[in-house]
Amino acid sequence: MATDADEIGALALWLVAERGTGAASASAPLLRSLPPATDTPILWPDAERAALLRGSPTLAEARARDAALDAAWAGLEGRAVAAGLGGGGGGGAATTPADARAAWRAAVSVVLARAAYLPAAGCFALLPLIGGAARTGSPDGASLDYEPDSGAAVLTAGRPYTPGEAVALADGRPSGELALSAGALFEATPGANPADCLTVDVGLVPADRLREAKEAILGSLGYAPSRQPFPIAADRMPLGLLAYLRLARVADAAALAAVSFTADTPVSATNEYEVLQLLLGECRDRLAGYEGPAEEDTKMLQRPGLSPRQVLAARLRLTEKSILQGTMDAVRRRLAPIRGIPTKDGSMRAANADLLEVFDLLEGLPALPGKVWGGLTGWARGDNDPDWKKKGGGGPPPWKP
Repeated sequence: MATDADEIGALALWLVAERGTGAASASAPLLRSLPPATDTPILWPDAERAALLRGSPTLAEARARDAALDAAWAGLEGRAVAAGLGGGGGGGAATTPADARAAWRAAVSVVLARAAYLPAAGCFALLPLIGGAARTGSPDGASLDYEPDSGAAVLTAGRPYTPGEAVALADGRPSGELALSAGALFEATPGANPADCLTVDVGLVPADRLREAKEAILGSLGYAPSRQPFPIAADRMPLGLLAYLRLARVADAAALAAVSFTADTPVSATNEYEVLQLLLGECRDRLAGYEGPAEEDTKMLQRPGLSPRQVLAARLRLTEKSILQGTMDAVRRRLAPIRGIPTKDGSMRAANADLLEVFDLLEGLPALPGKVWGGLTGWARGDNDPDWKKKGGGGPPPWKP
């Protein structure tokens, strides 16, 4: 059975072959409407790609797809070169295998950007006019499908249009996928695409004594015990992610029944605090992986003379950072009632004082200067224990390994 990748590769081969015939092609009008290539990050030089997409999950995906293209070409190269495909990237016979490879990769980028999937026909198609139509993440965008009775592709508007207004196709892909497929982001401002999201992979603790019971619960719900992906967005947090993390951090077998995957119900203050801190830490780590904060990307987009690649990468980074920051804000709002409760005099009293002392210390450790960290490690060794000093000090602590 052919896969989407097989269909795209076959369409790219057809495109290269038709371009080789030039004006004699029966599809010459369609060919003239297509660009020679699109500037997808899949085809960027890796050094430039790594610099522009540092911290972005799109970097790893672009590299994976680049490698997949190389693997696919390895199976096609002999036939493509023998058929003389790809000369000069736009017509004539290929003079070298490198010519054929470059032409095919360029054609793949065009197919990724311009081909439309027709559900009723179960295939991708390159169509005149439609391939270059505007796209939108809004659900009221126009839909496209094949109509067997008329033997044609039919465009159906999702809302009324005024005369002269451009029709936009509904495209429910997030910005990272759009950047890879089309080499462009369709929405005017970062974060305007309602489909934008990032993925968080979660799993059970490997040494958990309750792991077997937890695996059974997750299996009954269709979740994996490790590397289970969940989407996060700037304005919403999936219930399944919170429920999974609550289950993963439960330490008491009696509390397993309190974990709900249908209602947003915390198991306990301790469990909820731990879960939220895990989410907060994940977002902090991912934000730290970028070159700088969102403000730097905003300033960069205001500079004149940026290359299209720099603009695309900055807009994508801004979108991803807004998702992470939005998730952190949502987590902090959930943490507020656990951190403290209001008293009659208007001050805040800790709801779980003993728990907070531990977590507050742990939260602050990454930001502590080396000198303070050294003090903490000395405290952990017992250096400042007055009773220990009376016993002579300087040696190993009075416990056995």
